[in-house]
Order: sequence, then structure tokens, then C-alpha cells
Amino acid sequence: MLSDPSQRVPLESLPVFPLPNAVLFPDQRMPLHIFEPRYRQMVRDALESRPFIVLSQLEQDSKDDPPRFASIATIGRITAHQRLSDGRFNIVLEGMVRARLEEVPSDKMYRLVRAAPILEPQGDEADAPASDRMALVSLVSRVMQKARERAPDLEFVLPEGVTAARLAFLVADKLLVEGSARQRVLEATDTDTRLRRCAEGVAALLSDIAPRDMSDARRWS
Repeated sequence: MLSDPSQRVPLESLPVFPLPNAVLFPDQRMPLHIFEPRYRQMVRDALESRPFIVLSQLEQDSKDDPPRFASIATIGRITAHQRLSDGRFNIVLEGMVRARLEEVPSDKMYRLVRAAPILEPQGDEADAPASDRMALVSLVSRVMQKARERAPDLEFVLPEGVTAARLAFLVADKLLVEGSARQRVLEATDTDTRLRRCAEGVAALLSDIAPRDMSDARRWS
């Protein structure tokens, strides 16, 4: 992860891609299939100028027109793309930096935002008590053990030497499916809260796939 990605991405008039149940984390990648005409244009414009798009979770219960999207999201950079013969795109977005969004007027087919970066915790603030970190690792191990009973070749190895702040994003990206749980992790204001919310999401997943094996998950309930 860049130490300060906000120094390398534009923050004014960024295109925003609102999607239901979709949350991009910094330093993680998300493949996307782009088929709507307005978002095809968004990708074309980004590739021709600045390859940055904000992916923001769409608020599904919003009665506004256009519907609201989450005010905290991640600025992504297009790191790979495939232009299909009918105008659709396959792209890969890499999360750069979290940002607080403010929608601005747009003369495009798509919506635009102004982004205020939310920098990542640094130094001691990026870590957490060893017991909390190990509790999350234990939960992940239990989930993977149960998952391998159905798919023996499935593998997810946690990297060594990463901060608790980054570890929480990595685990949330790989294991949390529900957009609301992912958004709670993304919006956490400090490392302890981020780690706890991630662990709560993994504990809920474990309770779904192994309701009789909750010894490590109860501490997060």
C-alpha cells in the first residue's frame, strides 16, 4: 500500500460507480463487468484521462432519485481492462485510499464526487493487542477448516508481518460477503474498531457454516 495514496490520485470531480452490496478496500482488487451505457462511458473517459473511479455501495433502501450511495468509499485505480467488441468492459479496480464523498454537479452520463482522503493509521495506531489479532486469526482458521470440508483445494493464507489495520481489510475482503458487514469494516475510525468489526463478521460467518463450533466466535457476540 502506498504510504499516502492521496498524493497520487485526483480528489476533484471523480466518477463514482454506485453498486449494491459492493465495497472495495484499500490495497485490494475487484474485477468488474461494465455493461450499462453510462458506465461504459465512465470507463472510456477514465482510460482516456485519469484511470480512477470511486466504487461506493448503493443504499438499496434509498427512496431518493437518484438513489443515495455511501458517503465513505474507496478510490480505485483501473489496473487492467478488456474492451469487448460490443462496447462492454471487463476491468480490475485496485483500492487506493478511503475517502469521504460529496456529490458535485455532473454534465456527464454518470455521477461525480469530490473526495476527501481518509489516511490509514500509521505506527502504533496501525496495530492492536496481540490477543485480538490472534482471535481473528483463529476465527479465520476455523472458517477455512469448515470450508475445506466442502472444497478441499480452497486456500487462504494470511500474510505475515502486516499490521492489524491492513489484516482486517484483507480478511474482510476475502471472507465477508454481505455489503453491510464490509461497509462497517471500511468505515471503522480506528484499528481496534476495524479489527473488532471484521472479527464480528467472520464470527457470524462461522455461526452460519458451523453453528455447533462457536467456541472462538462467542467472544465477539
